[in-house]
Parts: sequence; structure tokens; C-alpha cells
Amino acid sequence: MTSNGPLIGIDLMGGVSHHQDFIEPLFQILSMLSAPCRLLFFGTADVIRIIEGYQKETLPFEIITYEVDEVIGMDEDPLSAIRKKKNASMCVAMRMLESGEIDALVSTGNTGALLASAKMHLNMLDDFMRPALLALLPTMTTQLAILDVGANVTCKSKHLLQFAKMGLAYQKTQGHNAPKIGLLNIGSEKGKGRLEFQEAHHTLQNNPAFIGNVEGTEVFEGKIDVLVTDGFAGNILLKTSEGLSSFIFNKLKEHLSDSNPLMQQLNTADYPGALLIGLDKLIIKCHGNASPRALFHGINQALRLASEEFIQKFRSELKSLC
Repeated sequence: MTSNGPLIGIDLMGGVSHHQDFIEPLFQILSMLSAPCRLLFFGTADVIRIIEGYQKETLPFEIITYEVDEVIGMDEDPLSAIRKKKNASMCVAMRMLESGEIDALVSTGNTGALLASAKMHLNMLDDFMRPALLALLPTMTTQLAILDVGANVTCKSKHLLQFAKMGLAYQKTQGHNAPKIGLLNIGSEKGKGRLEFQEAHHTLQNNPAFIGNVEGTEVFEGKIDVLVTDGFAGNILLKTSEGLSSFIFNKLKEHLSDSNPLMQQLNTADYPGALLIGLDKLIIKCHGNASPRALFHGINQALRLASEEFIQKFRSELKSLC
């Protein structure tokens, strides 16, 4: 990291973010970034031409481009794609993240390929077996960290326990001194759910931070700071919540201004993408169909975490939990 701030790599390929009608509005709001930085955009020749043609001197930081000639599509097999397309934007960016040439990576591409590439090139922290995708959701009192939201479709109880540890350490880095954990389940009783959830509950009940099982109706009440689940249920919960928020947002838009605090809470584009947590490098995954505003917030989150030396703080909090 230089005196000019972190260098954030942005993989524009794979989702919708490489189109001209996406890039131009993105550049219009980049001046709102919260700290000094440099942005390195990975893209094919046509994408780089769009970026190079933009009046970048109007922005208060440096824009760098890196041209690639391969792209991993959203429908490609992740492992096959990263093995065959070593010059794809995602693979090039991941190697630069591994070597320390960039301080963080933001991607809108194929989630499976991003996860496979990260596991191939990066190291796990602590004794973690799998990285998880951590997303933030608003509640009545605070922001809820939910993990996993899509990296691990099936999990054993030991994975769920590690997700709980990741979530606790994350919230502690964000200033929560005594975060509470809940386990997403179909009932509040300890015997509910699949065997791996029952086993996780049995172990977690010895942790003073654990309040027990949490049903879907309780998620937004603000009783917990960390919600643990597998990537299947977590992804459905996240996307259902986003869809419901968009529905309510569009209905209220007929009566309230965008500056209304409630409207700002309901605008899913104002929440950053998911943090791929558990690795020794910083990665933010945004939806493949993310809007320019949503990608901007993903970039801003990567910048904030890199500027605050999140990985070092996360390591420290993990040690304190041992």
C-alpha cells in the first residue's frame, strides 16, 4: 500500500458490469469514494477502450487499466474455466492479489470460479477449512453479518462452527464488543433442523455469545449480530431479502423521496457485496447483475477495509477467540 492509498483491483468481466451503459454511470459516482486510492480495472480491449475514453482527470484518484483476452462466463464450470483460461480477468487479478500487487479485489464474475481461484492461490487463516461469503443485512438495531451466503452449498457442523468464529471476529473488528450469534433454523428448539445443525447447536450452546436457533421471522429483529447457516439457505435468505426490499422500495418510492432514511435502508444497491472471509487477502464479491451504485459500494467497502488493515485486525481477533 502506497501513500496514494490502497490499489483496488476491479474485475469487470463475467457479469453485466462490462457494458458501456454500466461503466459510464459507475465513473460518475466514483468521486464519492471515502478515502485516497488507486483503481485497477481488468477488462477486454473493448472495455478498456470505454474506460480510457472517459474523462478520468475529473476523478480525485488514479485509474489504471489492465487488458485481458479471456473471460470466464457465468455459466462455465468453475474448475475447468480457471484451469483453461489462465489469462482471464479473474485469474490474472487473483495472481496479482496473491503476489501483493493489489491490496484488494472486487469482482462481479462467476462466484464458483472466484472461490476456486481464491482457494488455489491464497492461504486460509487460522485453522479454517473453507472460506465463506459474509453479507450484511440491516436489522432493527444494527447490521447483521450472515454467513455463508453462497460459497458452501453443503456444510458439516464443523464448518458451521468455523463460520460462527469468522462472524464473531468480523463483528469485533467493526467495533462490536460483545456480538451475539444465532443459528438459522426451522424452529427455536435445540433439536430442530438437520443433523449438522443439531450438532453445531450442541457445541455452540457452550459459547456465551450464542443465543440459540433463529427462525426466519426473527432475522431482522436485531437480537443477534452474526447469523450462521450454510450457503444454500443463506443465499436464498439473502436474495429473498433483497427482492422483498426492492419490492417495498419501489412501492414506497411513489410516496417518499430517495433521501428519506427508510428509503436509504431499503435500497439494496447501498449495501456492499459479500466479503469472501477466512482467507489472507481481501475479496469482495458483488452480484453479476449488480447496478453501478451497488458495484460502487462494493468498491468502497474494499477500500474501507483495506485502509483499516482489516486482515491484520481479523487475525488479531481470531487469536483472542482461541
